[in-house]
Amino acid sequence: MKLAILGSSPIALEAALRFHSHGSSLTWFNFEEVEYESYFQKYLSADAYTSETGLQVLKEMGKTYQSSAFDFKNWKNHYYLPLTEFLKVEQKVRTHPVVSLSKRYLAPSEEIAGKSRFFDLFRIIFQVNPQEFIKEQESSNPETFERLSQELVESLQTNLEMYEDFDLVLDLRRAIEAKSLSVTGRALGEGKVSKDHLKYSFVALKTAQALNQEPQDVRELALVGSGPLASEILLSLGDWIKDQRSRIFVVSTEAWPFAAFLEEGEKTAVKKLKDLFYYMDQEFEKEVNEFHQKLREWQELDDFVQAKKPKPVEPIPRLVYFSGHNATAVDQLIDKRRLFLTLEKPDFREGHKQSDNNALELKTIGVDRILVATNLQKPSIDIHLSVSEIGFYQLEVCLPLVSGAWFKDLEKLKGIENEIFKLFSPAGAH
Repeated sequence: MKLAILGSSPIALEAALRFHSHGSSLTWFNFEEVEYESYFQKYLSADAYTSETGLQVLKEMGKTYQSSAFDFKNWKNHYYLPLTEFLKVEQKVRTHPVVSLSKRYLAPSEEIAGKSRFFDLFRIIFQVNPQEFIKEQESSNPETFERLSQELVESLQTNLEMYEDFDLVLDLRRAIEAKSLSVTGRALGEGKVSKDHLKYSFVALKTAQALNQEPQDVRELALVGSGPLASEILLSLGDWIKDQRSRIFVVSTEAWPFAAFLEEGEKTAVKKLKDLFYYMDQEFEKEVNEFHQKLREWQELDDFVQAKKPKPVEPIPRLVYFSGHNATAVDQLIDKRRLFLTLEKPDFREGHKQSDNNALELKTIGVDRILVATNLQKPSIDIHLSVSEIGFYQLEVCLPLVSGAWFKDLEKLKGIENEIFKLFSPAGAH
């Protein structure tokens, strides 16, 4: 069984270790990805991202990994990297980016008479920096290097494409990109506004963390999404949100934004989020009570006094929800200081949180920044496979602030193992 594993995630390492122990011939395409674990390490248990298999291999190598509390640098230096070096000796570990994934000969919709599409191998095309090959020859095989002409060396200045064929492919990359603030995949004007004001995915999280430390002139934000990443962004803005000058608009397709995360999130993150919601609710309730008191006092005034004294203005919450909404367009003034986000609520979608905001089908809000934390996807690879391709498996990696994220990933991997074993008979079986 020849297997390809895509991605540098912790579960990709675990899969490589497991299938190595099963006797597979594997190539691990361990190309660089965003390492977001350090952002969430406060939610991870001491045994996160480890397994009995990994710890046993470390022991056989004469190494150990111990931790009373999860620390990303400690885990990477004493667990991930040593085991990666072990696999480099035992199997193929390529740091080259994958360009495309397809069948070797079959078109995506093509069938073979009397056979499954699994009969044909998968072909992975990847990029190779030729300078790596040249340096390798210079140090390990100087005689071959000397025979390389200067013209040939100079011609190898751009990445080359190579391919390798496999029986099975496991795509275990992280979903780290948010390509649009609209759930439909595209918002009007999105490509034209300043990217200094519109931030996506983990860049949005970094922006939130920076704003919390140095608010600058940003006083109004729109947060698009209400899943795990949006929850962490909201928590990262804790001090910024509590500043009376700040206001944040949460745009979500969910009827009850953050409800799913409050059910499935890690308990520490859930408690912090509930505390933040409680703080904002109490603040608004106090403002409403004060408003009603002032309104009653104003209404008791004589008419000629009322004419001279402004009527009290009803307060607006500083945590505003547009539930059941789509973000459909974005625009920016010439001075590029503010973004204007257009929202729509379709009739078929419910919006229960602050339902008063649902009176208008179309509305526009002005903000200083937009942070997008929805539609997380894996980085794009040119994939040409059938919709349900036998032998191609994908695993959606849980964000670490989901309750039991690592163990859920392990269970998903176990399910993939079971499916793969159905495709092959043990050696010597009849």
